[in-house]
Amino acid sequence: MVLGGIHQAHETAQYYTYERMGEIYRQLKPDILCVETQQKYVEDGSFSGTPYDFINFIIPMALEDNTPIYGIDWWNKEAGDKWRELQRKAYSDTTLNREMNFIGGLFSLFDDYFKTQHYKMINSPYITRLWKAKNEFKYHIFNQNPEYAFIVQYENERNNQIVENILNVIAENPDKFILVAVGIDHKYFIEDMLESLGIIVYQVE
Repeated sequence: MVLGGIHQAHETAQYYTYERMGEIYRQLKPDILCVETQQKYVEDGSFSGTPYDFINFIIPMALEDNTPIYGIDWWNKEAGDKWRELQRKAYSDTTLNREMNFIGGLFSLFDDYFKTQHYKMINSPYITRLWKAKNEFKYHIFNQNPEYAFIVQYENERNNQIVENILNVIAENPDKFILVAVGIDHKYFIEDMLESLGIIVYQVE
């Protein structure tokens, strides 16, 4: 199962709070926890850079339960810095004002909607498909500009590396119930890739 977190938006959510994420973990009782952090930070116990969604409750609970934790994120500092800078540039590019305002408006609508929704709706296939459509539109716009195409390349590389890390965990832990806890931005990609490989992905419904 892939559980999509909404990062700092949990702080203003009425129902999908950090605490609620911990309750969901307890209810699911996974055999394995894959989480959006790098494996090196799992191994040194620092969980450096791990989103608040997971560091506040889910990871401490997994440690308390002695549930194996795998860091599945991937990050390249040099390329990541370039990605951040290009994103800032793209969103202030006057030639893309309409498109960037549209994408930003979609994100704001999601954020506002999530404030009053339970995790089942936020993690539903319907929201996941809408989020995918938003990202595909963004990629369509960026791919039309050779400079901004790097944003698409980097995000796809990161998602592919995350999936590869999950596949390694699955191979090492056959017949185990694995909970993948990531930011909602990665959810559709992970589910699509796993399902294309014939791996059963449980939904919240």
